[in-house]
Amino acid sequence: MEDLKLTINMLPKGAWNNDFSKTLSKKDWDKLREFALKRAKGKCEICDHETADLDVHEEWDFNIEKKTQTLKQIIAICSKCHGVKHFKNSVRLGFGEAAQEHFMKVNDASEMEFANHLNKSLLEYNERNSVYRWKIVADLEKFGGSRIEIKQNNIPLIKNPYKNVEWDKLSFNDMKNLFQIKRNENLIGSPKIVSINEDNYQGIIQIKTLFADRIEWYLDEKKIKTKYNTAGLFTTELKVKNLIGKYLKFKLIGIGGETISKSFELLPQEVL
Repeated sequence: MEDLKLTINMLPKGAWNNDFSKTLSKKDWDKLREFALKRAKGKCEICDHETADLDVHEEWDFNIEKKTQTLKQIIAICSKCHGVKHFKNSVRLGFGEAAQEHFMKVNDASEMEFANHLNKSLLEYNERNSVYRWKIVADLEKFGGSRIEIKQNNIPLIKNPYKNVEWDKLSFNDMKNLFQIKRNENLIGSPKIVSINEDNYQGIIQIKTLFADRIEWYLDEKKIKTKYNTAGLFTTELKVKNLIGKYLKFKLIGIGGETISKSFELLPQEVL
């Protein structure tokens, strides 16, 4: 089915949080938002539903080879059309069936045509997830954003030294090979690692540990962040966005001693 009025647009993981509604200042985003709302005149630009409560949605085009996401349009649409655009989120919130029905109504489509379009969208989503970082391309002047500066995200790629570790199978001797461990005499053991995971789409390192009172992060041997724990399982995250350096490591400190990691290497996103 071609030339659909209403389509499903699944943002690939590397483009999450790239949208201008999140990256621009409120003042600059309001310029773009008001421009779209003024053009719409209280009517959804997809299904023509009249409402004073329109959402503003960004339409993007993705080029895997060039790793670019190009702004196609900023449109004012009703909440039902918006729910179709973000179909995966609608399903997560329990509104998947309602979104499907609205898609079929607006496009005068059958269930089979909906299923075909959804499968195509999922295929494109999975293909685009091969890209960790997208370069944003947009002529904001066309959308009412004259003189608005576009800032590209700087999120280094995380090379995780613990990428393939099976944490639930580790012995203490294994831990000694993976970490520098300092134990205080006559006390319980040093902090124990439960898991270490990295999210290279959003640039996040997540640590889960037991028996840690705090975690200290070091970038090229300089301490950059400390976070404290109150009790029990300690789950903490570090975002590497805008970090300038090469080697990152952490030190977990508890009453029983210290556990010091190997270095995570931060690679410039241009290598992706």
